[in-house]
Amino acid sequence: MRRPAKDSAGRSSVTNNTTRGKEASGDPDPDLDPSWIDQVRRGLVAWYERSSRDLPWRSDRDPYRILVSETMLVQTTVAAVVPYFERFLKRFPTLSALAEAEEAEVLKAWEGLGYYRRARQLHAAAKQVVALHGGKIPDDPESVRALPGVGRYIAGAVLSFAFDRPAPIVEANTQRVLARWLAWRGDLKASSTQARLWQAAERLVPAQRAGVFNQAFMELGALICTPRAPSCLLCPVAEVCRARALGLQDVLPIVSPRPSPLQAVEACALVVRDGRILIVKRGPNRLWEGFWEFPTIHVSGADPAGRSFEGRGPVELGEGVRLLAGIEIEIGARLQTVTFGVTKHRVKLDAFEARGLDESLTPGPGVVEARWVRPESLADYLFGSAGRQLIAGLARRSLGD
Repeated sequence: MRRPAKDSAGRSSVTNNTTRGKEASGDPDPDLDPSWIDQVRRGLVAWYERSSRDLPWRSDRDPYRILVSETMLVQTTVAAVVPYFERFLKRFPTLSALAEAEEAEVLKAWEGLGYYRRARQLHAAAKQVVALHGGKIPDDPESVRALPGVGRYIAGAVLSFAFDRPAPIVEANTQRVLARWLAWRGDLKASSTQARLWQAAERLVPAQRAGVFNQAFMELGALICTPRAPSCLLCPVAEVCRARALGLQDVLPIVSPRPSPLQAVEACALVVRDGRILIVKRGPNRLWEGFWEFPTIHVSGADPAGRSFEGRGPVELGEGVRLLAGIEIEIGARLQTVTFGVTKHRVKLDAFEARGLDESLTPGPGVVEARWVRPESLADYLFGSAGRQLIAGLARRSLGD
């Protein structure tokens, strides 16, 4: 019988070939190999120190600035966040200043960034830090995770960036990187996949300089290991990537397609009287709570904002305005149509010009206040994206009385 050849260290070449085959096929647990982990850590940090972007929240390790930036960055790009971050910090330079502000002020400073629940949670977190921690963001995981709106990812960012705690991070960029490094073929949205990626992130984050490593990790996903056409030739750790070894870098990660958005149709009235325009303020426990809008009704399809009137079937726009604001109107031509996305819906909103037949206002279902305002003062009020589009349209035209 022919015996397997030995290498210079006395190991069987069959074993070597098996090992190499396992590596080439995408060993699902490379993060158990200390040398693999060390190579990833060293390569990423060295690359980051020479290639990182100059972003305003990286100027120091202030946990408040980090909490604000990471809250803003959830589901939002860096390019979109930078100007909002700078304006927000100018308006609320300290956590105490944010905690003392009225919610309406916070939402107005956030206006245009979207996902306003994040702003409310950030405001609540600031109040909790003042009430329970003397105005200083704590550095222990349990207390940070207990803050409103702070999940595992934001907690990891605050703990590692500000306090150098070895807390792992898995977010949009790092989960993609991890899936490629591991050649993970499960659906990225599956709970089993998320558990595996968090496990790998925990193994990778170092005890020292955890913040630098985590920022390098996120930066790699943002700049190099992008969703499409990753720049593998520029990647500082390409040689340890299992997906690249298998030629799967353009296939992984696997993400189940999003369901088609639910379609909704709404209508609103731009009601004018004596040179002023009617706006109403949304009540509590509804989408866009505390926001102003032009009186709006649900027409057909899904109803994301709960605009239907209980106990009634569909209503015409004139009847809707009477219910919402307590006045009779005369409806004119359609002025503008805007479309926008909210939660899992795609909304088409038709805006009609209208004339108010009386002046006295009585807020109705879902409305806490109705008000006549000058068109030029609309910018002082908090509106959602659709309202801001309509206001921009108003600025380009003159509404008659």
